[in-house]
Amino acid sequence: MGRVFAIISGKGGVGKSTLATALAEYYASQGKGVVLLDGDTGLRCVDLMLGLQDRVVFDLGDVAEKKCEIDQALIAHPALPGLRLLAAPQMMSASDVKRKAMRRIVNEISGQTDILLMDAPAGIGRGFKNTLGNLAEPVIIGTPDDVCIRDVERVAYVLTEMEEPRPVLVLNRVDRRLVHRGVMRAPLEIAKSLDIELVGIIPESQQVYRALLRGEGALDSGDLQVVSAVEVIAARLLGADAPLPEYRYSPILRFFNRRGEA
Repeated sequence: MGRVFAIISGKGGVGKSTLATALAEYYASQGKGVVLLDGDTGLRCVDLMLGLQDRVVFDLGDVAEKKCEIDQALIAHPALPGLRLLAAPQMMSASDVKRKAMRRIVNEISGQTDILLMDAPAGIGRGFKNTLGNLAEPVIIGTPDDVCIRDVERVAYVLTEMEEPRPVLVLNRVDRRLVHRGVMRAPLEIAKSLDIELVGIIPESQQVYRALLRGEGALDSGDLQVVSAVEVIAARLLGADAPLPEYRYSPILRFFNRRGEA
């Protein structure tokens, strides 16, 4: 059986689909067999990110309703032979793909590939719960602002209630200068406060945003720090001891904080 990861978030717009797509492309570039399952029913976008929107014939909904076989719905990436996409349906709600059907699909796909990455619906509704169901290792992605950190905490709590595997954390859009100045909390401090293992830190990047506007992925952005961050996340998810980049507060800031605590 292959490894199964669910990329999840408490809110939209934090980079969940971008991360799922980047990880899928990276693993495939390393010779692994990868299936990327877009579970964001009704709001699919991964086909656009991979440039496969014109190749979608069958989707997750068709497979769930047994209108086609899984192999008929999997779309091969023309430039990355090891990567295949199972697109989300556009005309269904997130709760329409039932947990029993999702379990069948995940079990079948994970039995024939090295890595299955699921781009789960944002939030903690029924679609989110049906996508998981003890099927995957949860990877929560968030940004280092207080609102998103609260959402990450809530998602982690729901996962505990569902008796899911313990999640790991990726922090996106981290600005080294803001951390240095004490405006943004340091990633390791955030992870420690949440009691969640930190597996990746993705820096803020205008290059990635411009790449998305061109219809390209994060790995094609030209931002080497982002590419390196994806490589570290990919390695750490598979158990490698890849070092995380350091984000430190200014020594002057730490000095005055210590004086204030005295």
